[in-house]
This record gives sequence, C-alpha cells and structure tokens, in this order.
Amino acid sequence: MSAPDPYQQPVPPPPPPPPGPYYQPYQSGPEINGKAVAALVCGMLFVASPLGIMGLAFGKTAERQIDAGMGIGRPLAKAGRVLGWVSVGFTVFWALYFLIVIIAVIGAANAASNL
Repeated sequence: MSAPDPYQQPVPPPPPPPPGPYYQPYQSGPEINGKAVAALVCGMLFVASPLGIMGLAFGKTAERQIDAGMGIGRPLAKAGRVLGWVSVGFTVFWALYFLIVIIAVIGAANAASNL
C-alpha cells in the first residue's frame, strides 16, 4: 500500500442543491376574447357613423364564442353591441334628417318657381 500524497489538494464537497422556489410560477387565466375587444373599439370609434354596425356584429360573435368557452370578456362584447345599436340609431336619425331637409329644399324650390 502506498501512503496518501501529502501535497494533494482536498476535493471540495459538491454545493448543496438550491432551495425550493421562492415564488409560485405565474399561471395565466383565461384570455380575453379578441372579438369582444374589437366590438368595444369599433363601437367607440364609429359611434356616430354607419361603420358602428361593426361593433354590433363583433359583439354578437364574441358573445357566441364566450358562451362556447372561448375566453372571457362578456362586458366588453355587450358594450360593443350597445354602442353598435347607438350607432344604428344615429345613422337612422341622420338619414331621416337629411331626407326631410332635401324634401323641404325641393318643396321650397318648387314653391319659388311657381311664383
């Protein structure tokens, strides 16, 4: 048997394993339905134009998808639908207004030409 080498460096012990996680990993919840967001944005942007009907269409589609379990965002979809109906109301109001103005102008022109 040979004697141990007195000049050999001692081997250090391996480092201890790291402690458990200090925090819980982030677990994301259900995603917000994109069409619900689109309904709200279209409803807000186009509230006084005929394009507001897009908010109405996106809102209805989003509510169907949310009922099928495809995300969350029912209040956004509902707000988009409400703003879509407001847009339809504005569109009908302005269409009738311009129709009445055109009829009044034509009537006034005919009355002036008969004098």
